[in-house]
Amino acid sequence: MPASASERVRLSAFYGVYFAGLGAFGPYWGLYLDSIGQTALQIGFLTALVQVTRVFAPHLWGSLADRTGQRQRVVHWATLASALSFVLLFWGQSFWWAALATFLYSFFASAALPLVEATTLDWARRMQASYGRIRLWGSLGFIVFALGLGILIDGFGPQAFLVTCTLLFLGAWLVSLPLPRGEPHPHHAAAGESLGQLLRRPGVLAFFLACALEQASHGPYYAFYSIYLQQHGFSGVGIGLMWAFAVACEVGFFLASDRIIAYLGLRALLLGSFVLTTVRWVLIGLWPGLGWVIFAQALHAASYGAFHAAAVNLTYQQFPPALRARGQALYSSLAFGLGGAIGGALAGWTWGQAGGGASYAVAAVLAFLGLLLAARATGRMAVARAL
Repeated sequence: MPASASERVRLSAFYGVYFAGLGAFGPYWGLYLDSIGQTALQIGFLTALVQVTRVFAPHLWGSLADRTGQRQRVVHWATLASALSFVLLFWGQSFWWAALATFLYSFFASAALPLVEATTLDWARRMQASYGRIRLWGSLGFIVFALGLGILIDGFGPQAFLVTCTLLFLGAWLVSLPLPRGEPHPHHAAAGESLGQLLRRPGVLAFFLACALEQASHGPYYAFYSIYLQQHGFSGVGIGLMWAFAVACEVGFFLASDRIIAYLGLRALLLGSFVLTTVRWVLIGLWPGLGWVIFAQALHAASYGAFHAAAVNLTYQQFPPALRARGQALYSSLAFGLGGAIGGALAGWTWGQAGGGASYAVAAVLAFLGLLLAARATGRMAVARAL
């Protein structure tokens, strides 16, 4: 097998297994916590805790990888540590024990994706290959386990969640071993601007804050969507199907992403994703029946797929090679970390106080505010039409 094909397979395999773990964890984390007696506020806190570690941990890992030039090694050890940390959940169900295990798991798990994203974008640019066609394997892995774990939980109960997630997190460690090392960019090779100077470029910091608002709007979706569907009569299998359908639509976007980006450009794609994210939360909050839920789940192609593809490419454009791992880590920290933490905590509070409809109304407002900020930020940034 040619080296380029072998590297494509290794990158695709990592995305597949890594996101399979997220497909098992994300849809059922709230249900698992509910099954062991955690309150709505505690579920919101524990969901937010996953995001809180992403505020600071990715930057630490990205800085370490850029300074040492050892992205692959950092990914390898961090994925192993995250799997071992998750095992702690087998030995306790109290709130504080779950908080400890959640913090350690997320602290180490947050290292992997930004570093692999930087390596994949480097590789795709060097080989003139499609990022989307590698990234879609992550979406496929997510689908299989978002659906499959629902079946296992219906048959074997909540313990199936812990066993499946542990095996998949260990699998992510195994497939990290042969990852390409990426382009070596030692810290001293950084030409010109520092990280702080780059963030002071017109629009850059505002762009990251807009991404944080978009991810904050997903708070009730990631923390309570499965519970919300359960309250409206969906079975475990039905819940898995809804999650799997959403990610199938995301796969469709990634398959066509090169053509869509070439037609729309990165700025229009980003702003369009904010508009459709706002629409999605309005639909879920007002009409939780089957037909509208299916339509709203189809919009996951925009609220995650299009948004993420545009955001990682725009981030890549703003940072020189020596700072690209930290650039992707900063995007992850502010969008999925800060935004996710605020969204999870806010969702826990609004859900406990006023229920699901109010939570999704707040989510829609956050996405709309993100749209306004993103439009202003990308109007001031130096944005190429495509990568």
